Amino acid sequence: MKEREILQQAYQQAQSLNIEEFDWNIRKDVDVLIENIEKNKSLVAAVITSLLKKIVQPTQDIRLHRTDFEQGYSARILDTQVTTPFFKEKFPRYANKETAFLTLATRERIRWDKQEGQNLKIRNQLLKESFLNIFEQIEVHQANPQMYLHYILAKLIHLSSQENQTIDYLNLSITCSKINIYSVLQLLKEFFSTPQSSRLPVIAIYSIYEVLMNKFERYKDKKLLPLQVHTSPDKYTLGDIEIYTESNQPFEIIEIKHNIPIEKNIILDVCKKISNLPVNRYYILTTFENTFSDAETEMQIVSYISEILKQTGTEIIVNGIIASLKYYLRFIDDYTMFLQSYTDNLKTDFLNSTKIKSFHLSVWQELLEKYEILFQNQNKLE
Repeated sequence: MKEREILQQAYQQAQSLNIEEFDWNIRKDVDVLIENIEKNKSLVAAVITSLLKKIVQPTQDIRLHRTDFEQGYSARILDTQVTTPFFKEKFPRYANKETAFLTLATRERIRWDKQEGQNLKIRNQLLKESFLNIFEQIEVHQANPQMYLHYILAKLIHLSSQENQTIDYLNLSITCSKINIYSVLQLLKEFFSTPQSSRLPVIAIYSIYEVLMNKFERYKDKKLLPLQVHTSPDKYTLGDIEIYTESNQPFEIIEIKHNIPIEKNIILDVCKKISNLPVNRYYILTTFENTFSDAETEMQIVSYISEILKQTGTEIIVNGIIASLKYYLRFIDDYTMFLQSYTDNLKTDFLNSTKIKSFHLSVWQELLEKYEILFQNQNKLE
């Protein structure tokens, strides 16, 4: 309870602090951690957890983050109980699913001192040095852990404010009543080609399901589960998108592959996932242009999934993302409904995970503005 209170109080105080007024020795290392937080969010949470322990128990050497160290403590338990829930509430974009102490960089039996810490699995050497230097400053040079905690939180608050501005800027500008379906598909294909885009087609398929769920008898009394964070362990989900019955049984599952041809081993993995579960259909969709690597593989998979249907009653359907979207869009009267749903889900995903980057939102806005002009010209020609 004490750690929770300290963290909440520090957050309240950090909201009114000027980050420029902090000591340079604090800023130089913390800034490196914050600059790399999208790829290494566990390090920031691990530091906050350690600082809380030091504030509550000043005699504890926080470099000894495990109970199997002599005079060590369980940083993982503290993180699970206090830091991770706090991040989920205040900074969900950078929250770990369970704890920061599941990554190789934080879970290994390595003391976080300057010498042994060089063995940490952190590729970015500058990031590793900054991480270790924070502990060096506190344990060797008696730096104030409260000041470090305040500065980290102030930086996170500032970062969140900038991200909210990015969200506010993104608006659906397309209002034309006649939008060509092929232009919508081209818009999506162009967006999917941006870097680090594996999450983008997942959100597109989810958005189309949001629009269509109420249109088909098949989905009567069914529920579309909230879109899970892409980095969630497979043990928690059967696929990227899940539709369940009212009795909480899996009904229809969609797995999305990005730029990956469908091979038999992918089908085998699916069979393991849904073994002994009452899944009616399992879609495997890919952005790979030809869906399969070659015609022979396609024939083998088609034959194999036919056998699976006979043996288990589960229909496995393999298709391309764009082909699927083209089919689904035919059932929508106003394509702006889908584009609005997609835009809203991009925003939500951005706020809750680091898979959607700020540049993705900027590119989407640019594409919407670009295609708005094309759509307007189409209408004029018609």
